Amino acid sequence: MAFQNYLDGAASFGAALVTSAVCGLPAWFTVVAVRAEVAPAWAYGAAGILAVIGGILTLAFLRKGVAGVAPTRQRRR
Repeated sequence: MAFQNYLDGAASFGAALVTSAVCGLPAWFTVVAVRAEVAPAWAYGAAGILAVIGGILTLAFLRKGVAGVAPTRQRRR
């Protein structure tokens, strides 16, 4: 059982990494586009909301990874 929890934790760390990339990169490029005056200033708000949601999800997956819980589960197996 311990090995399965290790794999579940590793999967959660992977999910945290993917979530960070999926939410962080578009938010960063939106900020760069606004600074380059390619996108309107209100896009800062959208980038901020995306970054906050991505941060919350990343922290949730990291917490699951430390606990050895799979990304799609709420408790250990």
